[in-house]
Amino acid sequence: MKSILLLFLLGCSFFAPAQQYSTDALRQKSITLRRFLEQNHYQPLEWNDSISVRLFNRWMELLDDEKLVFSKTEIAQLDPYRTRLDDEMMGKEWNFFNKTILLFRSSLLRADSAIKTVLASPLDFLVADNLTWPLADYPANGFELYKTWEKYLKWKVLRSISDKVMDSTGGNINYTKPLNFAELEKKAREKIKKQELLWVQNILAELRQPGKEMEDKYLSAISWCYDPHTDYMSAGTKTDFETEMSGLEFSTGFEMDENEKGEWVITYLVPGGPAWRNGELHKGDVIVKIKSGDNPELALPDSSMARLDKIFEGSSNEKITITVRTASGAQKTAVLSKEKITNEEGVVKSYILKGAKKIGYITLPGFYVKEGDEDNINGCSNDVAKELVKLKRDSVSGLILDLRYNGGGSLHEALELAGIFISEGTLTSTKDKTGKVHFLRDPNRGTIYDGPMLVMVNTMSASASELVAAVLQDYHRALIVGSTTYGKGSAQVILPMDTTGNFSKTAKYESYVKVTQGKFYRVDGSTTQWKGVIPDIALPDMYAMDRLREKGNISALQPDNTRPAIYQALPPIPFAKLRANSEARVSAGYDFKSINTFATWYKNIDGARNIPLQWASYTDYYKKFTDMYKSIEREADSTHRLITAHNNSLDLERGQLNSAQSKSINEINIQRIEKDSYIAESYKIMQDWLSW
Repeated sequence: MKSILLLFLLGCSFFAPAQQYSTDALRQKSITLRRFLEQNHYQPLEWNDSISVRLFNRWMELLDDEKLVFSKTEIAQLDPYRTRLDDEMMGKEWNFFNKTILLFRSSLLRADSAIKTVLASPLDFLVADNLTWPLADYPANGFELYKTWEKYLKWKVLRSISDKVMDSTGGNINYTKPLNFAELEKKAREKIKKQELLWVQNILAELRQPGKEMEDKYLSAISWCYDPHTDYMSAGTKTDFETEMSGLEFSTGFEMDENEKGEWVITYLVPGGPAWRNGELHKGDVIVKIKSGDNPELALPDSSMARLDKIFEGSSNEKITITVRTASGAQKTAVLSKEKITNEEGVVKSYILKGAKKIGYITLPGFYVKEGDEDNINGCSNDVAKELVKLKRDSVSGLILDLRYNGGGSLHEALELAGIFISEGTLTSTKDKTGKVHFLRDPNRGTIYDGPMLVMVNTMSASASELVAAVLQDYHRALIVGSTTYGKGSAQVILPMDTTGNFSKTAKYESYVKVTQGKFYRVDGSTTQWKGVIPDIALPDMYAMDRLREKGNISALQPDNTRPAIYQALPPIPFAKLRANSEARVSAGYDFKSINTFATWYKNIDGARNIPLQWASYTDYYKKFTDMYKSIEREADSTHRLITAHNNSLDLERGQLNSAQSKSINEINIQRIEKDSYIAESYKIMQDWLSW
């Protein structure tokens, strides 16, 4: 052990390969990116020492966010560059990237060695010790880094054992060690060792391709310095992003999960999808290995879910060869191509909430435009309009539009959606880098639905969803219920990284940039940027913390105001009594007692936590965590709900023809709605409103 610790004290130089990468291409791309952003970004940066520090910190964060790879020794070697990256961006020198990659590789090899050494033999859980997590700073040197890995891996093993004990005892855990603790410890240690080594090897695999993932990541770090939503994109990344925005996803047409032996098993074949049509794969087949294009064959026991996702998701045209073991023990091979399949979790759905009154409920997870729809007639706004027609057929008395966790998307679709509920008028204004203001009006006259309306939002409602909520609030068209939204009031466009400005629609470009070109504003001239949309009726939010919002990013654009529009709002909604009734219900704990407790508890532990590393003390710590989460689940399973949810009548008729998977997803959605405290409270607010 003494020789091992000496090795870590020596630092990473022992592992450093005497190899330098040529990064001329990255240097030129970085300079081109800076010039491109000077021309196209809403608020171009003046590269100076302050922005250099911003890039340095962002790059370190992307490489080693948990501070388990670098020690202060390595950071000290990089410190001279902390205020010189602005010079590199201006073309005066170029050494930082190459230096960090060399140090990163050698530090990863050191981490690999630490993981193998620490987990080579049983861990000692008798010594009183604790881990302060997350780490506030990098460990001082190689020795301190090794000791940190020792604590970190102890924690991971303890958590794995505790999870196993909880599963085997139906949710109970004792402070005394289980009789089979040694066996549990060995299995947990082997599991964590496999996971952590795989994490290291995956990153090392990226480093073997310096012209690809790591360089793209550095270009993204440069882009982030301008604002959190400007991003560099390779051609493949751009295609993936546009597919995600389309409500479709590329897929080989099957789903998989791990069995109790840790094997990956096919659990579902999408009817009509590539795997289904191939005919060689069946539910229950164990996946033995896969091969993507010309890449090396990958054995499944050595693969993480994240690595598999990178193969099966995305828009790559590479053929995927899958070898499976059938129930009879025979091995079969299938060659599949990825195709676009509707993402059933990413499109509009409507339901009926039934209690004293029938209320329509529509959930919209994102503002998508279906790919290839050049006329913009088949996006999410059109889907919402169709659902409204269905709900009106069922004579609903009010409408709840759920924009929680909606991260935004198409600005055009946001305007179309807001216009569904407003007869006419200006909906928003935009301002470009020159300061010119453009007022954007309702694309269509008239409304599809003009009855009572409530919009649900939360901390994760961002961008286009904030625009819709703001428009409906400013026009007094809907009650906004929930928590203050994310605070993204900027608009982006994807352009080829071409500094000539002569973009061709037919040319194939190697690089693109999703660049912020303007801000959008509310009709009263204020902004959602940084501030978010403040709800009319606030509900507790477990994660309503500034660090999770736009303002938590140091590169976020600052808020400002612009000229107000000329618009005619409806009479204000007198919601004071509705808010008082809601606050009384929430404080009485009908639905939110556990959520309030959790929110207070989570804010108290937000930041560094002291995690004990002895079995008895750790189980007490673990139990407090699990009990808190269980209390939320118990609240969700409570029986005092006043609503039931079901499909609208037209979907009920059509549902008989749906696939088994679609029926299963629909049933899960209905159960989720009926157990959701926020939907229940929104329904009660709507009932109060309708009873006036």
